[in-house]
Amino acid sequence: MSAVTSPPAPTLPAHAKRPRLAPSAEVHSPADGQGEWVLQHGARYVRITPHIAQLVREFDGERDHEALAARLGGVWNAENVGSAVTRLDTLRLLDDGETPAPPVAPRFQLVPPMTLQLTLLRPGKTMQAMRPFFARLFSRGATAVAALGILLGMGAMAAQWDAVVTTLNSPLSAAAFTGVLIALLIGVSIHELGHAAVLIRYGGRPSRIGVMLFYLMPAFFCDVSDAWRLPDRRQRVHTALAGPAVQTSLAAVSAFAAWPLADGTAKTCLLFFAVSSYATALLNLTPFIKLDGYIALMSHVDVPFLRDRSMTDARRWLARTLFGGTYERELPTRWTTVYGLACLAFPLYFLTTALQTWLGTLQRVGWVGLLFAATGLSYALWILIRGALRLSAEVRAAGVRRGRVLAVCALLAAAAAGTLFLPVQQTVSAAYVTDTGGATRLVLPEGDATELVRPGQRVTLTTNGLILNDAVGTARIGSAPAAATQVPVSTYFPVDLGGAVGMDSTAFPLDLDRAPAPAAGTAEVEVGRVPLWTSLHRTYVLPFLPF
Repeated sequence: MSAVTSPPAPTLPAHAKRPRLAPSAEVHSPADGQGEWVLQHGARYVRITPHIAQLVREFDGERDHEALAARLGGVWNAENVGSAVTRLDTLRLLDDGETPAPPVAPRFQLVPPMTLQLTLLRPGKTMQAMRPFFARLFSRGATAVAALGILLGMGAMAAQWDAVVTTLNSPLSAAAFTGVLIALLIGVSIHELGHAAVLIRYGGRPSRIGVMLFYLMPAFFCDVSDAWRLPDRRQRVHTALAGPAVQTSLAAVSAFAAWPLADGTAKTCLLFFAVSSYATALLNLTPFIKLDGYIALMSHVDVPFLRDRSMTDARRWLARTLFGGTYERELPTRWTTVYGLACLAFPLYFLTTALQTWLGTLQRVGWVGLLFAATGLSYALWILIRGALRLSAEVRAAGVRRGRVLAVCALLAAAAAGTLFLPVQQTVSAAYVTDTGGATRLVLPEGDATELVRPGQRVTLTTNGLILNDAVGTARIGSAPAAATQVPVSTYFPVDLGGAVGMDSTAFPLDLDRAPAPAAGTAEVEVGRVPLWTSLHRTYVLPFLPF
């Protein structure tokens, strides 16, 4: 069992001996006279006790620790004033003469690792004046009705299941795709306004509302950091869950609106919007990344920075398991270590799953799609490398024997190298088309992948849906020679753009028992089992080589 060590008491820097709060730092009393005191510095909110609030209000840069203790009296003495000052300095909440006042958040803001935010609105007195309306809109009765509607909307989806499956398996028309995209953007914006409305309903103040690129996906955001000032943790949970609740309510309305309609563009758009909104809300409730589900969980357990601290404990558990050593825990509970492991693994799982889902479509696009795929794969590798570097820092700080570190690293490197030589089925993503004479051909964009296709190889034919790709049959590459052709660019996309724009391609004959239905779709060609490194090289390296 490893021991837990306490770090030595640090030497106070000069600015901490006669402390002053950092520029623009502000102490907030509890909202509505109840709850926690909060120390705010820019976008950071740190909860403090009433005693600490009393202390920091006396920071003027003139009094030393003894003078502060004498002025406050009661529980304070020079020693615990020094402890409090040290903690505040660690959080960079003291004026050190170098840290400037936090500027007003710029309209364009990069939030690591992959989020770019554009502020569109800074809610002011107009939204604050709507607090009575929001109180009625999000009352208990209205919330219960909304919850029932969400469940009934899921029932409406189940009642139209055949139409839902057809919608998800079929390419969307350009008009339907545009309509759904606009509706989703509007729905996500209403989702964010739901957060703001509930925060205002409880007496808080949203600071920013805008749009962002979240892991290269467009989305809206609402900064509700002020929720930490709310007196009741349930209010903070409600604020976090308001967005998914609003979004699933919109999904339910869409499902009900689609029910009586005949098959057509309107029904397709409504069903696709409903499915996408339910799925987006479900993703938002995932507690392993910094989305609404995480904020709700952190508020419920009332542990600030829950994810970061849990991941630190998880890294230290991994370091102790692999290398031994002594480590200090951030949190005392065991479940948070398991939660931290899930938080470490989920971004990598989410990214690789998304790549696996969309890789076929990206390959069919050509080098542009492969560039996106390579970017995603590079980011996944960066996550692994970053995690390894942080783990290495924990191991170095624990004073582990170098011999054990080298032995474990050698074993891990050997396992990783062995994985690269595991055999995998190499596939080539393509499409199939059936001409007016009933002949079905496999088509690929011109490129290196065409050299891997040989007569007799097995081909799986699937639908060309934006979400689903169900198998519709199998075939073999025929013995007739390949031929140059041109097909509509929409052949390779799950969006029907018509035949106006063509794409140079290579066509291969297919031997199959019967014509597939639908007459066009996507395909996967099995080109043989190869080592994993060969598959990765063919997929992500060869398409970018200039020769």
